[in-house]
Amino acid sequence: MTTQGSDLTVGLIAPGKIGLPFAANLIADGYSVWGYRRSSMADFEAIGGKAATSAKEVAERADIIFTCVTSADALDDVISGEHGLLAAGRSDLLVVDIGAMALSRKEAARDVLAAAGITMLDAPVSGTPPMVAERKGTVFASGEASALERVRPALEALGRVIATGEFGSGSKMKFVANTLTFVHITAAAEAIALAKAVGLDTQLVIDTIKPSAAASTMFNVRAPMMAEGQTRPVKGTVSGAVEVAEAIMATAAEVGAAMPLLGTVHRICEAACAQGYGEEDIAVLVAVLESESANAIAGGLAPLGSTR
Repeated sequence: MTTQGSDLTVGLIAPGKIGLPFAANLIADGYSVWGYRRSSMADFEAIGGKAATSAKEVAERADIIFTCVTSADALDDVISGEHGLLAAGRSDLLVVDIGAMALSRKEAARDVLAAAGITMLDAPVSGTPPMVAERKGTVFASGEASALERVRPALEALGRVIATGEFGSGSKMKFVANTLTFVHITAAAEAIALAKAVGLDTQLVIDTIKPSAAASTMFNVRAPMMAEGQTRPVKGTVSGAVEVAEAIMATAAEVGAAMPLLGTVHRICEAACAQGYGEEDIAVLVAVLESESANAIAGGLAPLGSTR
């Protein structure tokens, strides 16, 4: 089978914030793209996608299927549900999961598919919807090498593809990268909140820190947003950070890895969601930390240095 877009039909379950720009890029590359999700598919059809009535129908029509669901339970249903992929009765499919979840659950899904003769790749994408739209995401692709090469041209519609090795190593690499990203963003929020509290000129703080050893890419990107109280454009949502952090912590718990910093980030992000900031950019954490110092976020975080 050729891997030219015009000769290949792909499936996408379920096209959402990342899946829609991915689908648009695939369609622009000449792929025929079938998609399915439970909610309206109008936005998917508007960009040229073909709406299926079930995951089963996607499996009946597509050669390669990308799954990007929000939970392991959802992936199990997509695979083994009454109208799931396995119900199509095909063994010549290639399934590529580009989402994030506890690794043990993704491995279990791989094993279920393997029992039916279907190969699965673990290829989580790191990046925001605008980055994917511009093909600037990063895909940590893992699993069978020949299957990865077959699907690589399609994965490149997301951005740069990095082959990380055996199945699961893609998720592990994403978890390491996202742990650093989330901690760096939260540290930047705490620093800007402190700068405001002590009365420093935040622009002077940013200009001073950016060229210094104290800077990080996340500080450089989000500190200006934090200083101005901006949460748009959204580069990455708070709710998305919660979902990925939970996948990381679940996997870490399975292997006995301590995640105290990420655990704190997760609690702050949960507090942000509780305040209605779930779909705002994660730069909003500075506002949450500022409110925490005044209101101690009901039942939430103890201020640094507290004995609570």
